[in-house]
Parts: sequence; structure tokens; C-alpha cells
Amino acid sequence: MKRTYLSGAVLAALTLNYTPTVIAQNTEFVLEEVVVTAQKREQSLQDIPSAVSAITAAEVEDFLGAGENIRALAGRVPSLQIESSNGRQSPRFYIRGLGNYDFDVNATQPVSLIYDEVNLENSVLKSLPLYDVARVEVLKGPQGTLFGRSTTAGVVKVDSVQPSQDSHGYIKAGYGSRETVSLEGAYGGAISEVVSARASFKYLDRGKWLDNTVNGVGDDRGAFDEFAYRLQVLVEPSDAFSALFKVHGFKQDGDQPQVFYGNAFTPGVEGLRPGFNEEVFSHDLQNEGMELEHFGGSAKLSFELGEGRRLTSITSYDSLDSFSFADIDGGVQGGPEAIGQLGRQAFFSVSSGDGLSDHNQVTQELRLSGQTDNLFYQVGAYYLDEAITVDSVDFSNDGSRLQLTQAVQDTRSAAIFGQIEFDLNDKTSLTAGIRYTDDDKKLQVVPGAGSNAPAAKIEASDDYVSYELALNYDLNEDWAVYTRLATASRGPVTLGRFGFTSQAETEEITSFEVGHKASLLGGRARWNSAVYAFSIDDQQLTATGGTGNTNELLNAEKVDGAGFETEVEILFTEGLKFSANLSYNDTEIKDSNLNTELCSSTPLCTTLDPIVDTFQGFFGTVNLVSVDGNPLPRAPKWLTNLSLSYDREISSGYLYANTDWNYRSDSNIFLYESVEFVAESRWIGGMRLGYKNSDQTLDVALVGRNITNEIVADGALDFLNPAAFINEPRFWGLEFSKSF
Repeated sequence: MKRTYLSGAVLAALTLNYTPTVIAQNTEFVLEEVVVTAQKREQSLQDIPSAVSAITAAEVEDFLGAGENIRALAGRVPSLQIESSNGRQSPRFYIRGLGNYDFDVNATQPVSLIYDEVNLENSVLKSLPLYDVARVEVLKGPQGTLFGRSTTAGVVKVDSVQPSQDSHGYIKAGYGSRETVSLEGAYGGAISEVVSARASFKYLDRGKWLDNTVNGVGDDRGAFDEFAYRLQVLVEPSDAFSALFKVHGFKQDGDQPQVFYGNAFTPGVEGLRPGFNEEVFSHDLQNEGMELEHFGGSAKLSFELGEGRRLTSITSYDSLDSFSFADIDGGVQGGPEAIGQLGRQAFFSVSSGDGLSDHNQVTQELRLSGQTDNLFYQVGAYYLDEAITVDSVDFSNDGSRLQLTQAVQDTRSAAIFGQIEFDLNDKTSLTAGIRYTDDDKKLQVVPGAGSNAPAAKIEASDDYVSYELALNYDLNEDWAVYTRLATASRGPVTLGRFGFTSQAETEEITSFEVGHKASLLGGRARWNSAVYAFSIDDQQLTATGGTGNTNELLNAEKVDGAGFETEVEILFTEGLKFSANLSYNDTEIKDSNLNTELCSSTPLCTTLDPIVDTFQGFFGTVNLVSVDGNPLPRAPKWLTNLSLSYDREISSGYLYANTDWNYRSDSNIFLYESVEFVAESRWIGGMRLGYKNSDQTLDVALVGRNITNEIVADGALDFLNPAAFINEPRFWGLEFSKSF
């Protein structure tokens, strides 16, 4: 019998993935209930009084099957955007227009990534691949009560498939464009009556597909390989106790962390210049590359104390070493004749790299929960201890190291929290929560060989309180409405890249949200929506690039935002499903004294902001512009995703076809606005055509991503020439999977 698993997209993504339909005993087909853990316990998605979206395991596999990484989930649910200027490392998450476009490997983000109930603090840790995933949840709006610091925008929560006594596994292989080879598998089951285990892995290899005009050799860069593994052991000696132990690792090597295309923009014109070719670039740095090695583990202990009470302890440890370096200007060095020419750079070149030579993170969470007839409660404590050493290196074009500057940072954060959900009556429930956090950071600049940076030390500490209040009302069995008032904070931050130290104070967001959740057409459709507004005091921003190509932390006096999100999923027939979502996010910086450096590129970009001051800096003329009234960077107002899936039964199994289309409106790339530096609007489409056998253990499919080859600028560099980096080009591939 066919089964379709709800694309857990609440409000969500018009994602389309093959998920056969659930047929009830009365032969009526309905969407299956979506169970999430957005409040650190299993609940129906429709019962949570906040905007939460879920992406099913099948959808994750489809979107990432083309050799993509977590960035492929951008726009799949309302208000979620993901990008990176470091290629496959350090993804940057944005929810409701709030994110951090800072490229520094020590940059903090207002969106936390929670992977198997562990908060991965550093942006490089967030590079972990997704594989053998049970689901991905996106929690939108402040999540300060249960998840704490750095959740002013929300949370992306990833849950892996856990061990069980039931034996199950799969193997999946793929081959596609750019000589991409992938292999993934998992297997788990009982070892004894009380012990079960699950092992999983993912391997990905891509060939050289980029033509560097400097070397004059075709297809001579762009290769990388990745290998990730995870081993879990679940011990259940009794109904009152369980212990889940996990170790995981990830290794990545490549010759091109990110491609920067020098002078990809035409002065005075939005968008990539005519004749742009994503397969051709011009880097005069002889050696480029990326490497990352990550190892970690966790232990989750769960004790049933009786009378509905449960004590949970989660301990984790993660460590990594990483480094990536590239030709930052993206062009061949020349003289005045090179100004404005694609793939050229006038006067001098810049090549640099960043990484973590020593990193470790330890976390501990302890929480007690309880349930009575009309009350659920949980209280807990959390502790984070992170130590990192950031290496910042300048290179000459022959690949030799010119200088090394290190920033050594220690972060400690401790918190206590509590939340209750109380049923006021059969239709109304109240949720309330509060969290107290104490943060402490210490950063030291250590000049290395060739460095001119002065030794320096900075410290930052703060304590703050976050809270939430939510009311949920069931209009009837199919409709519920809710309101939610919530706050969250991102604690003080410090930076010391190349010895340029800066810090920013704690930011705090207050958000109010009203929404509804509905089950329609007798369970064959779901429709969820939310309208919200927020205000942020002292929002942490980063001014990057400019004349000195530096990072400077700033606090904006106030940032306001508002928007709406809606998503719908419909089963028209047993084999035909349609999903759609739409979000609108409007943000505005409100600080009449907030100024930042305009681009220093040659040729100069066309500013849309007023110049408030001009003076001579160490590297040349500095133009300061006011950014008061501007939207936040990389914050498109409109995101939408549409998907359609159809399957048809044949004598030997099922034929299926899926297609999904994602739209993103344009947004300014930097804090200032200019004609050229725009992340352009685009539609990107994907498809999957395949066959499954009768018991759905065999799947063979043709996969296409960005099938129209829509190429736009995703980001830019503004300090030497108008250089761009772009989205992933078109991919075609074949995939084979077998479950057992």
C-alpha cells in the first residue's frame, strides 16, 4: 500500500518530494501527522503555538542528492535563507531577514544550528553534512527560552535517524555533472535485547570542472572530496532508563574553497555582466585549497522518575581543525588597463586564508520535565565552554605565506531555564517560559611570523533574561489560532581578524506573532500562516570589506521588521500532491549615527546612500555613508517555493515525477546600498523522475537541480574590484538506492 509522509513543511516549502500517500482503512487518503521536537519533546506540529516548519527525510535527500550541502535547503520553508562566502564551509543562516553575512570564521550568528540536540556554536562546525536524517525543523522567531543565546532569529534543528531494535538499512549511489560521485549508507538494528546500534556514512567526490585562464589548462580546479561518518549505540536496560551514545566525524579536502570572479559586475548596472561564464575564472594565486577535520561525540541519558517525570542529561564534545585560502580579488594582476575588465585586477593582488588551528567545544544540558492532566513543565541548566584559535594568513601569488596573525578566544556561557504549558480549558492552553544566561568572552591577538599586528586583549561579558508567552485556542477540531510574545538575546561578541580587534554589545529582540494552523479537506490538506513584527535593540552588525578589507563589529541602535508567512500542502488524489509556501520579510535599520565604509573597488561602485564624510586612510580614500533606513543585508523580502509530485502504480511498482521551483527576490549585499552590489532575484527549479519497485525498497531516478541554469550573484567583495561569488550551476545526475 502506498504511503505519503507529510512534507513536514508547515507554513512551508512548496517542496516536492516523492512521499507515497497514506490510505486509511476506509480507503480515504489523508496527510500523515507531523511529529516534531521543537519544544524539546515530541508534539504534533499543529499543536505548537509558534511558526515551525519541518522538512522530511525524503525531501532532504532529494535537495542534497545533487552534491549540494545544507545551503540547498534555502527557501524550502518560509523565511529561511542560507549562503556562504566560504563555499562548502561555514554556512550562514537567515530567518525572517535576520542573519550575519560576516565571513570571519569566528563570527556569531542569530540562528543556531542544533544537530542531534547539540548546539554547534562556531560557523565552521555548521559545515557538517546532512545524511541519514530523520527530519529538519525550522523554528522561526526568537527561541531564547529553550535554546538560549544566539537564537534571536530562530533555530535550524537537525535530527538523525536513531538506533532501534528493528533492523533497517540502505545504500545509495549517484553520479552526475562535474564528475560528481556520491555514496551513502546506513544500517542499524539490535545487538542484544537491550542494546541497539546504527552506523551511517556519506562520501562525496567532485572532479575538476573550472577552467583557470591564468594557467591555461582546461578544467583544472574545483575538485573536492568529503567523508562523514556517525556511529550510535542505544542502551535500554529497562523502561526507566536509556542511554544514547554517539561519535561522529567529517573530513573535507579540496582545491577551490570559493570562486571569486573579479570585475563580474558592470559599473552602474545591477547583475552579472553579459558574457559571464561560471566555468571560467582567473585566479593568479598558484595554490588554493580547503581542508577540514571534525571529530565529536555525545551522550544522552534519560531517566524515568515516575508520575510523568523525566530527567535528561546531554553531554557533548566537538573539535575541529580547518583552513581555506583563495585568491580574494579574483583577477589577474595588471595596471590601469585592467580596470573594469572581467577576470582582471589593477595594481596589486590580495590572497588570504582563515581557519581554526585549535578548536574544542564542550556542552552540558540537564533538564527535568513532568506531565499531569493539564500541565507540562520542564526546567533545566545549560553550560558551554568553547576554546578556539583563529589563523589569518596573507599569501603571495606564488603561494608562499607572507604573515600569520592568530586570535585566541575562550567563551563560557551558563544558563538556567524553565517552561510550562497549562491547559486553561479544553480549548485554550497557555505556554510561558524564562531563561537566565551569563556569557563571558576573552580574546587575545597573537602576532605571528611577518605580522605587523599589535598584541592585544579584549574581554566582554554580560548576563540577560529571555522570556516567552503564548496562547493557543482551538476553534474546532480542524482550526487553531495562537499568539506569541517572545524575546531572545545574542550575547557580546569579539573579533580579532588580522589583529583588527572590535566588539559589540548584547543584542535583544522582542517579537510578537499571530498565527493559525488548519487541517482541511478531511485531512487531505494543511494550511498554516503567521503574521509578525519585531524590534531589535543594539543589533550586532558587521561592516566588511571597504578600503582596508577589514571586519568591524557595530551595534545598530534599533532595527525593526515585520512580515508574514503562509504554507499549504494538498493531496488532490492518492498520487498527486501540491505544496506551496510564501514569505514576506521587511527590515529597516533605524540609527541616524550609523555609518560604514563605501566600497573601495576600482572602478568605484554606484552608491545609493548619502556620503557623510571623506578622508584619507592607510590604503586610500575612505568614503563614509549613512545606512540609516536601509534594509538588512542578504534579506530578500520575498521567498516562495512551489512543488508538485505525482506517482502512478504500474504492474512492477511505481513511476513518479517531482518538480520544485524556488523564488528569491533581490537584496543588497552589504550594509550600504549600491546599484551593482545586489544579490539578484532568481527562480531555481529542480526535478526528479524515477521508478520504485512494489515494496519501495528499490529507487532509480534521474535528478536535476537548477535545471534552467539560472546564475546570479549570491555575494560580493568590494575592496579591490567588484568581484562576485555565485550560486550552484545546473546539475544532472542518476541516483540508485536500495533499502533493506
